Amino acid sequence: MKYCVRSLLIFCVAVVALGNLGCGKKDADVLAIVGDREITTLDFDRAIQNLPKNYKVLAESYKGKRKILDNLVKKELLIIEAENRGYHQEDVIKKKITEIQGKTQEELDKQILDIKSQQGYISRQVYENVLLNELNSNLKKEGLKGVEISESEVKEYFEDYARKLKILNPAAKVPKLKTVQKQIKAILVEEKLISRLEKDSSVEVKESRFREQYGDDNIDIVIE
Repeated sequence: MKYCVRSLLIFCVAVVALGNLGCGKKDADVLAIVGDREITTLDFDRAIQNLPKNYKVLAESYKGKRKILDNLVKKELLIIEAENRGYHQEDVIKKKITEIQGKTQEELDKQILDIKSQQGYISRQVYENVLLNELNSNLKKEGLKGVEISESEVKEYFEDYARKLKILNPAAKVPKLKTVQKQIKAILVEEKLISRLEKDSSVEVKESRFREQYGDDNIDIVIE
């Protein structure tokens, strides 16, 4: 029994903190009965979900899954024994349980808020990406219609790119102009489109506020 208790100490921490709340058990199949308590598929799935990474391998085989169920049964037996000894009624223990539950709830609440925040961000990203893809697709079909890009503009952009690249990384290999000419034209077309949109719209960048927040190191950047 000492070995069982010792080996389960690690496992019980790893296995679900919420595994025995009982939520949804009416809709779950019963996998084991310990005394008057049921271990359901919901308990089992939660246990697997909350295993540490180094224990995840247990869920990859039948024997491993069976071991997880056995440990859930052993854990329940130990909890029943602890309750029979009245540990859960001792003031010191109750205080410790309340403190840990409070900290756990705070962490869960924080995670829920983070998830909700991410949901809004991801939804907006999907919306933006679909619109941008549609716009890019149509711009490609339209080609350079109505937008003039001179050879000198392409050359000037390329030379500026090559200069900055060499400053940041003298050993960097600069591609030939012919190789990147098409991409440069596409970039310049987009820049002219954005410039046109800026003139037609109201855009104000708070330069001083931005510098206060993020500094101004004046270092050139190059995206290879």
